[in-house]
Amino acid sequence: MIYTEINNINQEERLFMYQLFLHYYRGDLLKLPSAEWGKLLEMLERQHSLQSNDWGRKAIQQLQNLTDQALETFEFDFNRLFVGPNKLLASPFESSYQNFEGTVMQAETLKVRRFYYYEGLQVANEGGLPDDHIQFELEFILHLLGSEDKNKVLQLFLEKHLLKWVDQHWARIEEHSQNQITLAFGYLLKGFILLEKSLIEGEGPLC
Repeated sequence: MIYTEINNINQEERLFMYQLFLHYYRGDLLKLPSAEWGKLLEMLERQHSLQSNDWGRKAIQQLQNLTDQALETFEFDFNRLFVGPNKLLASPFESSYQNFEGTVMQAETLKVRRFYYYEGLQVANEGGLPDDHIQFELEFILHLLGSEDKNKVLQLFLEKHLLKWVDQHWARIEEHSQNQITLAFGYLLKGFILLEKSLIEGEGPLC
């Protein structure tokens, strides 16, 4: 088991990481040119909290040694894990982990939807892609992070939703990933979530 040192993460780094994961799970990075991966790596190397975290360092090492083959097979592996058409190997839906059947669009999805409604928000094309997809949860967190008075709502949402299932999600990524990029983002997610948990347990301000 990897020993992980936990250092504080500042607000700017939190915003950057949540935005990065949103772009990742939305599929925005699938067509990123190889030169842009170098720029992204430089940005990650400047995130001091990740550099103090074994999982973050493992992720950066993966991206530092990125091969042409990894770039070519990234989209295929991303779809295997998160999109389909076959069984999702690392489902991006909360309900896949939070109910006995492991199926989507269940009570857990509606609980997430109620959080959005409470903030006056609604997923576009509601009823299409379920509300508890990780990209929507990340977008909602970013909305809360942008408001100074949403600290309690943010902490409650993290504790009741994202932080309750993301460890299982990460474990499936580690088990099934066959690509440097998908594995690196799994490591990034694991390291970042450890930092988020340490922030909550320390009862510091989240917004």
